[in-house]
Amino acid sequence: MSAAGDDRDGRDDAPIDGEAELAALERWLAVALRSTDPLAARDSARFSQEVSEALRGRVAAIQGDGLLLAARLVVRLRFERLVQGSPRASAWFDDDPRSFVAAFRRYHAEVPARAHFPADEAELFAAWLRAQSAADPGSAR
Repeated sequence: MSAAGDDRDGRDDAPIDGEAELAALERWLAVALRSTDPLAARDSARFSQEVSEALRGRVAAIQGDGLLLAARLVVRLRFERLVQGSPRASAWFDDDPRSFVAAFRRYHAEVPARAHFPADEAELFAAWLRAQSAADPGSAR
């Protein structure tokens, strides 16, 4: 160990205070993993006033390769759940992959990952499509 409470990686080993702070970290991580640039999200965390300085330091210490890998796994799993759970989405992907991927990217960025099963992901996507159609009838398939 180096200076008081730091391990060899320079991270503070002090416990995280409070459920609110942990919830803030989880919200940040959920957004970062859906971001088009998870590394930029990690790097901007050091300016966030939503969490303590110690927690900002922990976020800043997240290894870039690990964060990128986690983000790729999240998007891949969401994509797989969606095409497995929605015949409509699967057919759209088969018929017009470019259009589907563009819509999926918007969906992934805008809708928090809450589904655990293909049918749940399909329901989230269908609701998102309905909202897109309501906002701009020509925007969604």
